[in-house]
Amino acid sequence: MDNITYPHITEYIESLVGETGLGHLEKYAEENSVPIIQKDALGLLLFMVGMKRPKRLLELGTAIGYSAIAMALESPHTMITTVDLNAGMKERAEENIRHAGLSDRIEVVLSDCMDFLKGDHDKFDMVFIDARKSHYMEYLELSLPLLNEDGLIIVDNVLFRGLVPDGEEFPRKYRATVSTLREFTRTVSEREDLSSAIIPIGDGVAFIRRKPNV
Repeated sequence: MDNITYPHITEYIESLVGETGLGHLEKYAEENSVPIIQKDALGLLLFMVGMKRPKRLLELGTAIGYSAIAMALESPHTMITTVDLNAGMKERAEENIRHAGLSDRIEVVLSDCMDFLKGDHDKFDMVFIDARKSHYMEYLELSLPLLNEDGLIIVDNVLFRGLVPDGEEFPRKYRATVSTLREFTRTVSEREDLSSAIIPIGDGVAFIRRKPNV
């Protein structure tokens, strides 16, 4: 998987993150070309989860359950709802979650993420978005009403292989994704009702929250 930082820096940060205890899932993901959050970005995600200790966390994009399991282990009292449209991934994730002994704290929902977000749900303290990048703008707009007042949205892959900054050349097949992510990053940075930060780690991670009293 492409990384937007210098390889030796990434390797050093990953060495500091240490073992996740989920090496079998990392190996499975690599061998089966399943996209999971990069290890250096995972370290940042888990730091935020551990600091905020959300009671209810929503994840968009389950894959094999890697990040959901890691977040649940980091914050023992957090209840996680994770959504994915792929039935095979849902089955694999639920198997991994059972193996980790976390079935009572992680619910895997088989659904299109936008359909789920349009449903009637209790509010969440944190939303982690790691699903179809072409829908990031829609995910953001639909997630905000489901977020508690002091809630946090974390979005992975916002710099996409380092191609999002203007002036970077990229293959034609990435045109739609890059265009969407450029719109997304500019929008969250310019909106007066939001406060955001984009961290160039992993594949680029964005942190978004509502500004107080807006």
